[in-house]
Amino acid sequence: MAKARTKTQPPVPDQAQSDWLGALGKGVVGTDGAGMVVSVSPMAEVLLGPGSGPGSHVRQAAPLVREAVLHALAAQKTPPPRVGEHGGRRLRVQAVPRIRDGACLGVMVLVEEDASGREEGPDERTDTAEERFRAVFNSVSDGIWVCDGEGRILEINPASERLNSIKAEDYIGKDVDCILSGGLVDRSVTLDVLKNKRQASLIQNIKKSGKHLLVTGTPAFDPSGRISLVVVNERDVTELNTLREGLQQARKVQEKYRSELAELSMLELDQKDIVAQSPEMRKVLNALMKLANMDASRILLLGESGTGKGLLAKFLHKMSPRAEKPFIHINCPALPENLFEAELFGYERGAFTGAREQGKAGLIELALGGTLFLDELGDIPSAVQAKLLKYLDDHEILRLGGNQPKKVECCVVAATNRNLDRLVEQKRFRRDLFYRLNTFTVRIAPLRERKEDIFGLAEFYLQQFNLRYKKRRRLSLKAVRLLEAYDFPGNVRELVGIIQKAFVMSESEDITASLEEAMPGAAGDLGGREPRSLPGEVAAASVQALRKAMAACHGTREMARYLGVSQSTVVRKLKRYGLATE
Repeated sequence: MAKARTKTQPPVPDQAQSDWLGALGKGVVGTDGAGMVVSVSPMAEVLLGPGSGPGSHVRQAAPLVREAVLHALAAQKTPPPRVGEHGGRRLRVQAVPRIRDGACLGVMVLVEEDASGREEGPDERTDTAEERFRAVFNSVSDGIWVCDGEGRILEINPASERLNSIKAEDYIGKDVDCILSGGLVDRSVTLDVLKNKRQASLIQNIKKSGKHLLVTGTPAFDPSGRISLVVVNERDVTELNTLREGLQQARKVQEKYRSELAELSMLELDQKDIVAQSPEMRKVLNALMKLANMDASRILLLGESGTGKGLLAKFLHKMSPRAEKPFIHINCPALPENLFEAELFGYERGAFTGAREQGKAGLIELALGGTLFLDELGDIPSAVQAKLLKYLDDHEILRLGGNQPKKVECCVVAATNRNLDRLVEQKRFRRDLFYRLNTFTVRIAPLRERKEDIFGLAEFYLQQFNLRYKKRRRLSLKAVRLLEAYDFPGNVRELVGIIQKAFVMSESEDITASLEEAMPGAAGDLGGREPRSLPGEVAAASVQALRKAMAACHGTREMARYLGVSQSTVVRKLKRYGLATE
């Protein structure tokens, strides 16, 4: 531990301080607040001669020392250095008072030979040890502070003045506590070194200069084990921090682009059967890619019938780490209610009448390590919901008629076109099961909300039929406009049916004519259905006429000429029947 300091104890420069300054070629004389000499370094005795020893008053010292000390005691601040002749030498004397709580506790006097006015011969050596040391001390780019074992500031180099935006004379001779009380820093590495008696480092944010400094304090010990000096090195790391932050940001951007490129590559190479031109569908695929990369489970796909929930569930499985494992698709409404539990969880030998003699593994078991897709989740029988909930909690299944549970881990993806919130309110679906299954919810927009995908889907399925039947059917611009004008209540499934019907019925490569007949509401579709009321028939005919006009024309003015009505009538009818135009 550093020697205890009190306000009543005079600031006596210790031997370590004298030795350090003596190594620079300086003499050191220390006095108390009354001007009594308390310490004299060997170099000071050489430079000043007898009469300045400890115990004497400074008035008995050399005139240069006496005047410097008395001036410092009276002014309580560091006076300008004094230069004069003494004992045949030209000396330079600097008195530094130590001020605490408004009182001068002592003065440290630095005495050295002054060579500024001396003419030297060509052979006289001028690069003394002090000059060389001082040149290094003043020219290094790192800041350097030197404090004694009591925490008094002895030296501050010019680099530190620049880094901290301070003047050395404002701090030399003061206690290092002043940099804390003055707000220069919030923590002193010198005090850490004096407290712990070992080297310490920290990052300081200098408010005055706005710089970040890496500060390292290193102690020097005297033969008795006491700290005699603390040398503090400061290095500007502001630019380094800025470069590091910039590098981190660049890495984040690089990772983002790499991830996006990987996603685009996978979609380009592996997912040719998914059309995603609309922002809504791209958002869905992006969400599914993230979930697949996280290997997330308990994903709920919401969307109307025919929106492609099953296809997207397979996409999620293929993009996940489970791609090489099984994908088990369970169409819940297709399983008989009385056999649902047995099919889902399996059964043991003799579990019920008609059971296989060797028993049977359930569909959940078959999905081990892969993906279990529960399609049309809202149709799961109430009796099975509790058992499914238990599986989701502990990933254990118990075969029907069995007594030994089995651990089965798989990703669970569910889909429905029903309003589960309403089913929960009607107590037809367990609330806790709903909460377990909708950890991640992805809504798939109906086709009428993503018109940008219609052409791509139609073109994709038309090419599939061309490859299958070795034909060269194509879509005209009018056919595309006709498709985009339709709302597709059956979504993608209805679109596929319309394209297939038009493909089969077409007599030419252009399927526009057969497509018009295949579209709902066309004349060929009127036979065999229940007749509408007269207003209903008029409305249906109006919608059909408007759709044909939309497919054939550009804008409402051209549609008005095509239909033989006014533009305002066309606009009113389009708005009434909810038909969108470009």
